Amino acid sequence: MGEEIRIEIESKNKGYPIFIGNSTSALIQKFIEENHKNKKVGIITDDNIKSLYENTISKSLNHLSPYLISIPAGEKNKTRETKERIEDMLLEKKYSRDTIIIAFGGGVIGDLTGFVASTYNRGISIIHVPTTLLAMVDSSIGGKTGVDTKYGKNLIGTIHQPDAVFIDLNFLNSLPKEEFLNGMSEIIKIAITSDKELFEFIEKNSKEILEKEENTLLYIIKRSIELKKEIIERDEEESGLRQTLNFGHTFGHAFENYSEYKIKHGFCISRGIAVESKISVLTENLKREEEKRIVSLLDKFSLPNKINEDINPNKIIDIMKVDKKTRNQKPRFVILKEIGRIKTKNKDFSFEIKEDIIKKAIETPK
Repeated sequence: MGEEIRIEIESKNKGYPIFIGNSTSALIQKFIEENHKNKKVGIITDDNIKSLYENTISKSLNHLSPYLISIPAGEKNKTRETKERIEDMLLEKKYSRDTIIIAFGGGVIGDLTGFVASTYNRGISIIHVPTTLLAMVDSSIGGKTGVDTKYGKNLIGTIHQPDAVFIDLNFLNSLPKEEFLNGMSEIIKIAITSDKELFEFIEKNSKEILEKEENTLLYIIKRSIELKKEIIERDEEESGLRQTLNFGHTFGHAFENYSEYKIKHGFCISRGIAVESKISVLTENLKREEEKRIVSLLDKFSLPNKINEDINPNKIIDIMKVDKKTRNQKPRFVILKEIGRIKTKNKDFSFEIKEDIIKKAIETPK
């Protein structure tokens, strides 16, 4: 790939650039020196990818004397307790408002570090350097931050826009297949709800995508970001259109909680895509043939879309009732009209669904 691609996110409060390229460490260094000169630099990562940082961007940033904080990896560590521990470490080192934090890692690191940045000294700057496909196309963009509780995922958090996002495609070369597929679920999701052409491109180019062919990957990543950009610019505070991004997530987040976060986010979302596509069929919005195409595409990427027979639908629905998208303790769902188009009514982009339909969608063999 030649020169990096730059996509500008416009925001009422703060716009920021997204850089897509290969070996972006020099770009990160230049951005900090031009925009955050003389600021202290903190880097937050996890124990699994600490060595990746040390082998990639560390040399470019060494002269800035960054303070590296590494936490245990995994969703189970995305908690208020971990946030407090990071804050105490920064305070002990006398980091103040003249600080910029780099979130180097996947979605857990991005969400957690963003939350720290949003409240530390009442708000400091943050740069995202996502190292997984999931974080590149989803969690690093849009400013959502948060931690999990025993009651559900991301129930405590803020919206805090970054100063920049640096997407380095080289990180995907060493990404395990399971993590790569974990991210594909989010790309497929946004294609299902927002872009039929992207959906069809993924259908036709699944082999090239799985082989990580660079130009094909670049296209689907860039297009996914462009689609998300359009949505979040029109609805920064998630009061309307941004609900579109929640397709597959009402069930997916509940299933993630149900599994005690032992199943990867993307694999929970792929199940959510299947269940919520079925709900769209059962409510007579989506044609059965379209649902079959969706499930078939999930199959092409070995993304789980069947629900275990021993699952307890009532418990899943109870978890849904404390989801942040719920109103009056009634789960709401994004409903498909067809691939690439969702149902909308009176500026509503999600809808209350009767519990018997939810149960049927969960229990129906796919």
